[in-house]
Amino acid sequence: MELPIRVIDADDNERKISGINRDDWTDMTDPCPECGGQEFNHFSTSGGYYGSRDTTVVLRSDFWDAEQSLFTRCRNCRKILFKHPAFDLLSDLSEHV
Repeated sequence: MELPIRVIDADDNERKISGINRDDWTDMTDPCPECGGQEFNHFSTSGGYYGSRDTTVVLRSDFWDAEQSLFTRCRNCRKILFKHPAFDLLSDLSEHV
């Protein structure tokens, strides 16, 4: 299923971005529904609560953290299995995957 979203930037330029979320594929533990492949190109983002201990920056594991999948594509048949709409905003990256 594609989920189109209209985005307008600061210069009033309109752009459509879309996500892909297939009903026949859940995550990278599932084989590709198109070809049965089990290797994927995958991009994700993560965030969390960072603090300081002495002079070292540390990720606090006792507080909130988050990871979000952005894009997954089968390496064998190159079908996109998942794409978060925000991935389209990373135009330099999306042209090369």
